Amino acid sequence: MPVGGFRQIDRSSGLVLAAVAILILTGSLAVILSRASAVAADSSTPKGVVATYIRAIQAGDADRAWGLLNQNAIGSAPAGAAPAEPHYILSQDEFRQQVRGNRGPTPPGVRIVQVSQSLDWASIQLDVTHASANPLTGGSTQQVSVTLARQAGSWLINSDPSPWAFQ
Repeated sequence: MPVGGFRQIDRSSGLVLAAVAILILTGSLAVILSRASAVAADSSTPKGVVATYIRAIQAGDADRAWGLLNQNAIGSAPAGAAPAEPHYILSQDEFRQQVRGNRGPTPPGVRIVQVSQSLDWASIQLDVTHASANPLTGGSTQQVSVTLARQAGSWLINSDPSPWAFQ
């Protein structure tokens, strides 16, 4: 009978258990450090406003995201650009419902591809990659364009807010 009623673990099993424990601790530490090192977006730049908007959408903070939208110009094109096609504009309540109701289990990866900026307007091209339910097919990537205008010294999003694209 083993001492204290416990069976002793052989050396190789003990090493495997120790390795698994180290991997779990290392992975947990990496997750904690990556979240702690996330830099706050600089909301004085178009790129920062878009990053803040996307983070708010992914966090389910519809009111913060709504505050970054230029309510007077959603869907309008910057000066000198082709006019935007007319489309249905969401009310704040509809926007909230979309942000809170369409959240997926894993938010998509978003990468800024290109930033075009003048004194009063900016256009940011994004690649948005949604993971596939089938791990063999990878994910699907779509391009999203976000336009912004400077209004009273702040950058606001002019283009269709489409919160579903970032959920």
